Amino acid sequence: MKKSNFFLFFYLPLLGILVIFFFLSSINRSTIRNKVEELVQEQLQATAEILKVNMSHLLDESYPASEILSPYRDERNIYFMALMDENRNILDWRSQFEGYLPISQKQAGQKDSWIIDSPVGKIYNVFSSFTTPDGKTYFLYLGYSLSNLQEMIGQSRRTFFIVFSVLILSAVAFFFGLYRVQTGYLEKQREAEKEKKEKERFREISGFTSGVAHEIKNPLNSLSLLFELMQKKAPEELRQSISLGKQEIQKIASIIDRFSATIKPLRLNKQSFLLAELIGDVHRSISQEAEQKNVIISFDASNPLSITADKDLLGQALLNILKNSLEASQKGEISIRTAAHRKTKSISIEDCGQGIESKDQKYIFDPFFTKKEHGMGIGLYLTKKIIKAHGGSISLKSERGRGTTFTIQLPGGMK
Repeated sequence: MKKSNFFLFFYLPLLGILVIFFFLSSINRSTIRNKVEELVQEQLQATAEILKVNMSHLLDESYPASEILSPYRDERNIYFMALMDENRNILDWRSQFEGYLPISQKQAGQKDSWIIDSPVGKIYNVFSSFTTPDGKTYFLYLGYSLSNLQEMIGQSRRTFFIVFSVLILSAVAFFFGLYRVQTGYLEKQREAEKEKKEKERFREISGFTSGVAHEIKNPLNSLSLLFELMQKKAPEELRQSISLGKQEIQKIASIIDRFSATIKPLRLNKQSFLLAELIGDVHRSISQEAEQKNVIISFDASNPLSITADKDLLGQALLNILKNSLEASQKGEISIRTAAHRKTKSISIEDCGQGIESKDQKYIFDPFFTKKEHGMGIGLYLTKKIIKAHGGSISLKSERGRGTTFTIQLPGGMK
């Protein structure tokens, strides 16, 4: 799925869900806040009624106003308190606002309770009258701090945004992971489809090649026998020409054998050996050709790195790469390096050739793909087949004018 389609099918619904969640959560928090405020106000009203009953008895017993308010001076939640007579003259009062009593006669005359904003937060005001047993009327003015309620609302808001942020991050991570899984699945599906097509194409090529090899080798065997008879009975001056003809027949047979080798399933005969020994054997088999082109093939013969593999097949794979590198190099050096990693062992072959064009690199291991005037394009294909049969992989890095590096990764790793 393309990124644009993924956005439409996943992120837009996610965005819609988050918007709805935010909207409903806001309504829910607002409703809860209003209900809590109503509950707090009811409790404060009840507290004020209790205070008025106590004060009524104390006033009836002729206690002075200062002694009546004195027990409440250390109440942290009561920001201010005032006791007034029937004419609303203040008999005594206390306030945490440094001697300031924020009373509004206008508000006090219009309603019994209201909320004001202050530097220390919201304060719930209660202004109500009460009557003592002797029939006198007094007024009580209270200011209760709503800081606990504000802290609870603030904590609720912070908790909401934390949960909302975690939800967003989790959802984004989930859908991104889903996108990666889906992308990986589609990539594997494409690779499987490509491999299926390659297998079908290879099966067709194999069938065709097998048929051609069978049809050609029988006449070749007859021709080879005929040339041997001719060579025995022919005059001396014709024997050299007949020998050349026989060599050409052998070349054709060799080409057919190479084709047959590409289509046959590989059977590995694994054994443990030193990579340096194998590289040394391959180097000796190609050293004369390297000397003729003034190319030096360097490797560390003292490296004790060992591996378990089919020595002959792996040697054939390395030889194919080295021949390819040697054909691409004009003087200079071909470097062979081996290394052990956590799970694999690697062999890299770096040449000094002109490199491979980027448009050709993805086809370089395909059967019968070649840019050479002479060659059938099966050497690197067979190399990859050998490496894959060992459970490994082969890759290349090439840049025009700077040479090519082939890297083989084989199972094994450090021990």
